[in-house]
Amino acid sequence: MTMVETDARSRVVLPGHPKRKFLLQENADGSILLQPARVVSEAQHEHDESAELRELLGRAAAAPTVRRRRIRAE
Repeated sequence: MTMVETDARSRVVLPGHPKRKFLLQENADGSILLQPARVVSEAQHEHDESAELRELLGRAAAAPTVRRRRIRAE
């Protein structure tokens, strides 16, 4: 086990987990559970949850009338 300590601003360092987001759940017994999390936009969530929407967007993107402008990085 690894001991961690909060600082004066209630922050804690989690070794091996830089720049990560977690959901925090404080249980009735005082224990704390951290679950890895990520933020997803509503539109992305809708896309991920709807097979029908993914199929529709895939067909639309594959249509011969769709043109994509490509801007090359210099």
